[in-house]
Amino acid sequence: MNLDLEKKLIKYYTRYYKDQCCLPDWEKRVTGRIHEEDKETQRMKALAEDFNFDFNNKKHLIVGAGTGGLAVVIKNNYASEVFGVEPEEEEYEIIKLRCIENNINVDNFKKAYGEKLPYTDSSFDFVHCFTVLEHVQDVNECLNEMIRCVKKGGKIIINTPNYSFPYEGHYKIYFPTFLPKIFGYLYLLILRKDYTFLKSINYITEKSLNKILVTKNNIQWLRIYKAPGLGGGFLRKIVNYLIMKKFIYPQQDLIITKK
Repeated sequence: MNLDLEKKLIKYYTRYYKDQCCLPDWEKRVTGRIHEEDKETQRMKALAEDFNFDFNNKKHLIVGAGTGGLAVVIKNNYASEVFGVEPEEEEYEIIKLRCIENNINVDNFKKAYGEKLPYTDSSFDFVHCFTVLEHVQDVNECLNEMIRCVKKGGKIIINTPNYSFPYEGHYKIYFPTFLPKIFGYLYLLILRKDYTFLKSINYITEKSLNKILVTKNNIQWLRIYKAPGLGGGFLRKIVNYLIMKKFIYPQQDLIITKK
């Protein structure tokens, strides 16, 4: 990684982890982001093994491409074409540097929103949308666009928090997601954390997402439930109760197939 790209990554994630999310271990997390391809490699490997996906020589779209780690993994590990959208200017500039460094066509990535994808119908074998739906303005329209752009038989892979579970994954704290957002702002102020980042977050729940998905006649979807690693002691008892008795998990992982 060239020095200019590394500096931009450090600057961006320092602001995100330290200033916006106010995490005490922000330095460790920033360091991890410099090598974010390692995490994305493991995620893609697990998907390939668990669901027998063949990612090789396919056409991939990343909705919310972030700082480009997943794009690099798809191109380098699977010899595939990779495209993406990212609306945030600073992240978009980092993606362009990643593309240049890894011989990816810069024009494949657009500064655009998930609600209006600049690609033709039925263009992609796989669409990846990782921790993005909780930030979009219109979840329904974003899903419509991903469905429109994926090929028949293609897969849309989604990860997003489940805000029925009282945990906020960006701030890494247990959180009153069952209350109106104004109480979330007050809670963060009490904890002496910056509440402004919370404004960008939708409290999307499994129930609210299912309500949207059942209106789509041209898809099938599979939910994947993973045991979380949150807390210990009394907090672990609460987590176990919510999962075992109420079947409420902190994360939503879905694979959508277009009919």
